[in-house]
Amino acid sequence: MLVIPCAVIDPHIWVDASTNWGIGVITGQLWAAWMLKPGWKADGQDIGWAKSIMLELAVIWLVQDGYMDCNITIHGDNMGMIGAFDKVHHCNVACNDSICQIASSIIPNNITISPVYTPSTSNKADPISHGISGLLSLQLQEPLQLPDELTPFLLHV
Repeated sequence: MLVIPCAVIDPHIWVDASTNWGIGVITGQLWAAWMLKPGWKADGQDIGWAKSIMLELAVIWLVQDGYMDCNITIHGDNMGMIGAFDKVHHCNVACNDSICQIASSIIPNNITISPVYTPSTSNKADPISHGISGLLSLQLQEPLQLPDELTPFLLHV
């Protein structure tokens, strides 16, 4: 088996989720936001699920941007999701589904992710997850191609 060495990179990815509004992701200077649609809280989908989806959206963005053969740092303020990703297991089935989706995206691209805890007060994605937009000139112009299972619950804004 051939193992390709992975460069460790930090493209300044920040993620956050809020049950009051939605999910914010920042990559470099670009930002994107998704509002949680009414009825999103069902079948075990709670704040833990929203926090796992924020990580999944960051990974989708990375893959669509063409990242390969690297270990990528992702900054967030949720120790539960960071721990679940590190253990590849969560007590919530909906979160486990998201972890599986993340794995199915990163494995073919030889990407590993290293979630890093940052306090909420320092999390650059925190305002965006609460509906406070960044500069419109820095908003991600092309919405990410979401998996079909997420489209009933998220609205790109």
